[in-house]
Amino acid sequence: MALAEVARTFGLTEPGMRGLLLRRGVVLRRKVHTLRHDAFDTLEPEACYWLGFLFADGCVTYRSNHLPQISVGLAARDRDHLVSLRLFLGSSSSISAPNLIRQSCQFSVRSRQLAERLITLGRYQGPVNARLTESRDFWRGVVDGDGSLGVYRRSNPSKSTFAQFRLVGSQRLLRAFVDFLGVHGIHGLSVRPHKTIHTVGTTCKPAGRIVALLYDGASVALPRKAEIARRILAEAEVPASDSEP
Repeated sequence: MALAEVARTFGLTEPGMRGLLLRRGVVLRRKVHTLRHDAFDTLEPEACYWLGFLFADGCVTYRSNHLPQISVGLAARDRDHLVSLRLFLGSSSSISAPNLIRQSCQFSVRSRQLAERLITLGRYQGPVNARLTESRDFWRGVVDGDGSLGVYRRSNPSKSTFAQFRLVGSQRLLRAFVDFLGVHGIHGLSVRPHKTIHTVGTTCKPAGRIVALLYDGASVALPRKAEIARRILAEAEVPASDSEP
């Protein structure tokens, strides 16, 4: 029987059941989780996306006598995106139940190879790997983690809609993003201080161009933001009478 099943049988919590069995000298089976430790060795488009997402929302932590841990938390409404990340990593580790107070979920794996790969690619300091900064998939992952997209209706008589784009993060990362946009003909954006971090953003046609560059035809994206991107591409700068059924 699994430990959880034994606990339910005797009306105990799983940690309480574990402690009781250990005190009785019972040898517990060790659960071995699966994980693709080489998931980021090759910078294919999907790997670039998840690297961008972890650059934005992920955290690498080290503790003595433990393997490095890569963890990420999302709002409970975005839990399915953690499921997609877990599937990409080939992991059998569990995703936490939603926190009742913060309404968030957590997912983590332990891997020296994955942690060192993230660090080497520039997660925390130094230049970000050039293959990543050239990848729209990487930047879409960053935006899915720390960016915001919006479609807003004007208050003037035309009632047209306009797009808004914003990304927050370290100055080092945002400058690389602005350089990436410049390569694709999107100019005029600047990195500005915002409290303890930095931000870059724009509205209207430049925002729509950024969204098209990152999300048009994308194979993987945070569903909630992918839907906003779809609306931007369909509606922004289009009169309301032409965009509504």
